[in-house]
Amino acid sequence: MKPSLLRIYKKVSGFGVLLALSSTCLAQSASRQSSGNTIAIPLTLNTNVPIRAVLERPVRIKKPGVPIEARVIQPVYVFNRQVIPSDSLLIGKVAKIDPVSKKQRLLALAKGNLTPFHQAHIEFDTLVLKDGRRLPVLTSVSPGTKNVIQLVAGGKSKKGGFVRGKISEVRRQIAQNEHDAISALKAPGKLRRLESVLSAQMPFHRQFLPAGTQFTVTLRKPLSLGTEDIPPQQLASAGSQIPPASTVKVWLATPLSSAKDHKGSPVEAVVSQPLYSKDHELILPAGSRLEGVVTQAVPARRLNRNGKLRFTFQRIELPQGTVRKVEAGLQAASVAKAAHLKIDSEGGAHAVSSKRKYVMPAIDVLLAMSSFDGDSQSRAIQEGGGQGGDVAGGAIRGGVGLGVLGGVIAMAARSQPVTAGFAFYGAATSVYSHLVARGSDVVFPKGTPMEVRFGTHEGKASPLRKSASPTRAGRHPDHPA
Repeated sequence: MKPSLLRIYKKVSGFGVLLALSSTCLAQSASRQSSGNTIAIPLTLNTNVPIRAVLERPVRIKKPGVPIEARVIQPVYVFNRQVIPSDSLLIGKVAKIDPVSKKQRLLALAKGNLTPFHQAHIEFDTLVLKDGRRLPVLTSVSPGTKNVIQLVAGGKSKKGGFVRGKISEVRRQIAQNEHDAISALKAPGKLRRLESVLSAQMPFHRQFLPAGTQFTVTLRKPLSLGTEDIPPQQLASAGSQIPPASTVKVWLATPLSSAKDHKGSPVEAVVSQPLYSKDHELILPAGSRLEGVVTQAVPARRLNRNGKLRFTFQRIELPQGTVRKVEAGLQAASVAKAAHLKIDSEGGAHAVSSKRKYVMPAIDVLLAMSSFDGDSQSRAIQEGGGQGGDVAGGAIRGGVGLGVLGGVIAMAARSQPVTAGFAFYGAATSVYSHLVARGSDVVFPKGTPMEVRFGTHEGKASPLRKSASPTRAGRHPDHPA
C-alpha cells in the first residue's frame, strides 16, 4: 500500500473510532437523563390492605398449634404492579381456640346441639409467592366466612303486575335450585360435603373449618417488595378521564351496617386493582381512595322486616394526592350466602327473607297439631304399639323441636305428651323466628370486596369529563387481574 493511501486509511479509521465513542457517550447520557426523569414508586404493602385467601382442605378444630394453609384467591396490587399473585400460599397455624360461653351453650342446647362451635383464631407467618420466594409476615386474620357468593346489581323488573312478578320470581327460584342441586352433584368432594352436613345435624360431632372457608388477612407490619419506576406523563394522565359506565374493583375501608349507620354517614373504599383504558393508559392506580356517604339506611325491625342500605361515592383521591369529583355506586359485592342479601338495579343493598318464610312455620304447626290426632293414636294402640305407637311420626315431630336429639328422645319415649311437647316447642320457635322476630340487617364488614360503577346505573356520562368517543376501560395486558 502506498504511503499516501496508508495515511488516508489511518485518518478514516480514527474518525470512525471517534464517531463510535461519541455515539456511545451520547447514548449513556440519554439513558441517564431518561432514568433521572422517572419517578420511583415504593412497592410497599401497607397494614390495611386485605389479602383474600381460602382453605383448600378442611382443618380440624381440636387444639392450638394445628398447621393450616390457605391459597390467595385475588391478586394484590400496589399502584400499577401486581405484588402478590393469586395462587400464592399463606402458611400458619391455629393460634387460639375460644371457650364457649354459657349463653352459647344454652342456645345450642335449645336446638339439640350438645357440641357448640368453638371460634378458632388463625395466624399466618409465611407468604410463599408463585416464584417460590418465602417471605416472613405478621398477620391479623378475620373469622372465616363460609359459602361466599358474588352479588351483582340486578336489571330492571319487567312489567306485568304483582302476580306475574311473583310467578316469575318463583320460576327463577326453582330454576336456581335445580342448578344448585346439579352443581352440587357434579362438583368434586360431594361425599365429603354430605358427610359434613349429616355430621353437623348430630348432637355430638367433630368440629372443622371446612374447605372453601375464606379469610381476610391483613399485615401487622408493612411489607416492602421493591420499587417501580413510573414516567411522569403516566402519573399526570392517571385519573384525568374515567370512561362512563366503567367498573373498578375496590375493598371497603369503613364497615357498614343498616342498624348502626344513618343517612350522611361517611363511606370509604380503596381501589384494589388498577384500571386501564382501551389504549392501555393508566386511569386509576391501586390505592386510590373513593369517598362518599350513605344515602339511605333502614334498620331491621320486628315482624321480620329487613334492613336496607344505599350509598354513593362523590370524590376520588389518587395516591399522588390528585382529587377528582366522580359519581359512582355499588355494582357488585362478595358476601356470605347466609347473609341473604341482594343488590337492586340502582345499587341498593337489601336483606331478603328466605323463600321458606311462610312454608316452614305452616309445616311445623301442622305437625304439632297432628300430635293430638286421637284416631291415629287409637289405631296404633289397637295394633299393639302401646301409647304413642306411631314411632316414625313421633320421631319427625320430636325432630321439629330439638333436631336429631329430639327425634331420638321421642322414639325412645313413645309417649304422646313427650312427642307433642317437642312438636309444639319447635312450632313456636319456628313461628317466632320466621314471622315475629327482628329481621336481618345489611352488613358489609371492613375489607369486603366490591365493584363500583362510575356514572349512574343507566349509563350516563360521569360528571368528571364528557368523552368525545366513549371507550371501555380494561386491564393492562402486562398486569393481569
